[in-house]
Amino acid sequence: MRNYTALLALLLTGCLSSPAKQEPWQARVICDLGVKMGGCAVGDLLPDVPGDEIAVTTGDGLVALVWAEGGGFKHEVIAALPGEAIQCAIGELDPTSPGAELVTVGKRLGGEDEPGQGVVLLHRRGKSGWESTELLATEALIHGVAIGDADPLHAGNELVVGGFTNRAFVLRHMGDGLFDVEATVDTSAPIKGIAVGLRGAILAQDDGRLVEIVRHSGGFEPRTLFEGIDSLARVAATRDVVLFCGNSGHLRVWRKENVETLLTSGDRLRGAVLADLDPNRPGIEGATTGYDGFVRLVCGQNGTWVSSSAGPSLKGGFNCPTIGHDDGRLHHLAAGEVGESGMCLVACGYSGRLILFSR
Repeated sequence: MRNYTALLALLLTGCLSSPAKQEPWQARVICDLGVKMGGCAVGDLLPDVPGDEIAVTTGDGLVALVWAEGGGFKHEVIAALPGEAIQCAIGELDPTSPGAELVTVGKRLGGEDEPGQGVVLLHRRGKSGWESTELLATEALIHGVAIGDADPLHAGNELVVGGFTNRAFVLRHMGDGLFDVEATVDTSAPIKGIAVGLRGAILAQDDGRLVEIVRHSGGFEPRTLFEGIDSLARVAATRDVVLFCGNSGHLRVWRKENVETLLTSGDRLRGAVLADLDPNRPGIEGATTGYDGFVRLVCGQNGTWVSSSAGPSLKGGFNCPTIGHDDGRLHHLAAGEVGESGMCLVACGYSGRLILFSR
């Protein structure tokens, strides 16, 4: 028992090799809805509340908002949808509206595995409460969503969505609260995950392909960055790095046209995060989770893994400590500044619990 306790303490210390003393990661259940959670995102949806909020989607169509208050956390169900909400994203899409916007994707009616239309919904707080607006309906499930500056030809952020129609859609705010589809890109397979990064947006496809879509004068064009065998499911990206994973259990990084495997899980991976998770180290770190229930960090063993000033670098191999665990399958992972806890990770999945990892 003593050996087990010592090993657990070591795993919870996070990325090693920093000269500064590290606080251990602490795991805390901050919301339990009792139903499978599909996705989560962190962002400033409530400008009048300090810090960022966490949005989470569920298999029975609930969309909940979680925020820090008085040393604890509160949550509110802001939408009860007729179809399953798979994933969500938070970002600034309408500069005329205070706070960021929340977008959810999934099924218009019914569950993920049932036939029927997919849907993209915008949620924001109005004078009389939370309002949900349909931005797009498709003939099949929408599974992936991201918000960011995917189109350098236009100012501001775009909304990029995609799913089992084998198409990616780029939407943009046109003024007066209206959104329109700016571009449609055909893909070789269903899209499971999306991130904004590199020169545009990155698609994690069900056929094992990692695809970048880039804006040109005539629209967006796809470029395959990696082609594997097993389905890809989650992806994160910066200007020069892409972190991606899927059903094979491999977490991989794409840098300067090269792909390396960072770690291998015995089950499907469903998390890809790139963020400054360790304030005592320069650059950013990675994180992942999956069906085995573990949350793991990824960083350089003896140096900066990713540095925006010096370009991508990795010295001395990888360090991949486990910082926590849930007894159900974990389905998504996100990062952001939550309350007074600083940079945190949040994970959700089949147990119906939203777990906050902080230092």
